[in-house]
Amino acid sequence: MKSKPPYLAIAETLREKILSGSYAMGKIPSERALIRQHGVSRATATKALGALEAEGLIVRRRGSGAFVKPTDEASGATYVSTLIADMDVREFFSAICSAIAERARPSNLNLIWGAQQEFSELARDDSLDEYIARCRRANIRGVFFVPQDATGEEGVERRNREIAETLRANGITVVLIDRDVVPFPRRSDFDLVGIDNVQAGYAQAKHLIECGCRRLAYVSHEKLVWTVDARFSGFRNALEECGLRTGEMHKGDPSDPAFARKVERERPDGIAFVHDDMAIAFMATRSRLYKRKVRYIGLDDIDVSRHLGLTSLRQPARFIGEEATRLMALRLGHDTIPPRQVLFSAALTPRASTLAP
Repeated sequence: MKSKPPYLAIAETLREKILSGSYAMGKIPSERALIRQHGVSRATATKALGALEAEGLIVRRRGSGAFVKPTDEASGATYVSTLIADMDVREFFSAICSAIAERARPSNLNLIWGAQQEFSELARDDSLDEYIARCRRANIRGVFFVPQDATGEEGVERRNREIAETLRANGITVVLIDRDVVPFPRRSDFDLVGIDNVQAGYAQAKHLIECGCRRLAYVSHEKLVWTVDARFSGFRNALEECGLRTGEMHKGDPSDPAFARKVERERPDGIAFVHDDMAIAFMATRSRLYKRKVRYIGLDDIDVSRHLGLTSLRQPARFIGEEATRLMALRLGHDTIPPRQVLFSAALTPRASTLAP
């Protein structure tokens, strides 16, 4: 897992203090003060202040320092924020957020990053009202929402839907990213931007079949997830199309030898994984138990996959972020087109794990 760049951590701390009114007198810490406080370079401190200035939260005046942007200067601004359940899970969401940040200002939007703990705090019964109140104080009119992914767990699906519907009921536009607030194959009435997960599962299976595999397995974590169900649906479609046996999804801990043995009992010659991190952990576990060669394919194309030679599907994170920003700007501009589902294709990157079993 990648740690957050120091300038983003500093910017997040300052942002929370600005929005809470800690700098009511206007002036915020200088670059020199940030350097002393956080032990960073001048370039890092400058970049942190630049991020806040790009969001429209502060103004910097040469020779005087940085100041909270006066209310009268910001009164006509349109602010949006992020609400992401698992920002720390994969680099995928970091890339999406970077694209949103880049496109926000050209789209006449001012982006305020949601604090990391905000989603976890929404588990309390009274927390949603508090979150809405914070949005109103910050003049936030739109939220990019990545729901919690365990839609099959008791209460999670209801909470995801409640959050999205409450935001909308309070005049806050919601654009979903990556997944819906209802289980596959159902669709909610919110805009959604992500990948075509059915196509992704189909592409994984087709690649393994084209590489000569005839006994395919699909491996996922134990959570019931909207995107996983969609991917497995596409995976099975490809097998049925080619007249191959379609088994059940294997769910478990990829680092558990007992789980690896369970999958191995089916003697698969090709295995598709819901995410690269699962593929990497399973490959390491299985290699300690068996010498028989198997082809592997993942999804996400994380950095380490390139070094390990894992075939994977890359999600176009930058385009997802840009399209989500475009839809948000349209909705805030009183666009009345029915809810849209914008789904991109994931691109195959063949490597040694399928080409040289």
